Amino acid sequence: MYIIVAGGGIIGSHIASLLTEEGHEVLVIEQSSEALDKIRHQMDVKTIQGHSATPKTLKQAEVERADLVLAVTNNDETNMITCFMSKELGASTTAARIRNPDFSVYFVSGGKSPLSPRRIIRPKKLGIDVFINPEMTAAQEIIAILSSLYSTPMENFAGGMIQIREFRIEDESLVGLTIAQVIKKLPHPAVIATIIRQGELVSAKNDALIEKDDSLYLAAVKDHMNELGQLLSTPQRPAKKIVILGGDRIGYLTAEGLARRGAKVRLIESDAAKAEDLAAKLDNVEIIHGSGTNRDFLTEHGVPTADAYVATTMNDELNILSALLAKKLGVPRSMVVINNAGYIPLAEAIGVDVAALPTLLAADEITRFVLHGGAVATALLEGEKLEAIEFMASATAHITNRKISDAGLPPEAVAAAIVRGNDVFLPPSETLVEPGDHVVIVTPISFVHDVEKLFK
Repeated sequence: MYIIVAGGGIIGSHIASLLTEEGHEVLVIEQSSEALDKIRHQMDVKTIQGHSATPKTLKQAEVERADLVLAVTNNDETNMITCFMSKELGASTTAARIRNPDFSVYFVSGGKSPLSPRRIIRPKKLGIDVFINPEMTAAQEIIAILSSLYSTPMENFAGGMIQIREFRIEDESLVGLTIAQVIKKLPHPAVIATIIRQGELVSAKNDALIEKDDSLYLAAVKDHMNELGQLLSTPQRPAKKIVILGGDRIGYLTAEGLARRGAKVRLIESDAAKAEDLAAKLDNVEIIHGSGTNRDFLTEHGVPTADAYVATTMNDELNILSALLAKKLGVPRSMVVINNAGYIPLAEAIGVDVAALPTLLAADEITRFVLHGGAVATALLEGEKLEAIEFMASATAHITNRKISDAGLPPEAVAAAIVRGNDVFLPPSETLVEPGDHVVIVTPISFVHDVEKLFK
């Protein structure tokens, strides 16, 4: 696919890098020469310095042949105009990063007179096929995790019948066992897709040994996932008392969503004016002006008795430091928002549960619209090292009428499940793939194309 990325900031460059790695032809439009120089040094993409919302720049980018235009600048209006102009000039599909929720549903236009009917102008009429809101998605993910038994996000496939979730090994009796022995202990059928060891992928072959502090990506039927997880990790009750650091977009949306669910929420904001503004907007949230790295301040305001602590400022280092301090004060769940994926191993090493990476979440949303041949759903895992893809097998696909074990999957790829109507085959290695089957594959990013070929 030919993809134009308008905006070369953190999210734009991140998405461009991922799309390039997947083999797409990518062009980045960015006004800042400094940002463009950084992109040119980091990846092999075409670049244009200019304003993406102008016809001149878009024509220079050959927008008429673009399969997808991603407008991800820091300005909602620029992104909307970029999509509108791109569609007018011939682009097939557009996606806009929109942070203001007022822009994300529809617009109501008045008639010529007070008695005339109002017109509802939906986003597609403005040239926008899909909205991307990483901050909203991050807040939703944090809320979902705090409402569940485990501190890791889950991914759903096959209409929610299959789930894939990471579990940290907390039961010491599992250390030293092989993958085959762990599978035998599980109360329901499941597939261990991969082992995560010190931030690196380790093949989950039957004879692979579990080591201390390993994590496993488990694929199973949705209704069995919580019970399976109890063998691997200690479940925690949903959080009712939460302290949030930072009143920017993610912190605000998280606080608002949790309060709406009946949780007792305290939000700490270091900027006095912003704290005052938040207090006026958030009725059921206690707003506190102060520092997230002052031990005495956090103790005074009830952090040690909280069920969870979530650091959502724009400063990654501050988030990690503050969350670590909360962990030391005894908070069972300590989560951070991180923009730099390079900090993930550091955060995990010191015991912080990394809840949300807006850059990763934005890229994850994009992958759902840059689907591979035959794919109907996709999700990025483990900081984009892995991709889980749900394919629908066509009658002419190479994999159809073959067993998974004989289909030629790369050794690094794992078939997680086959779903046929209401029937689930798990593990699916000896199952014959039939036309119309939904096949869920977990693979390192670098082998996505090899997997994709099997479904063509």
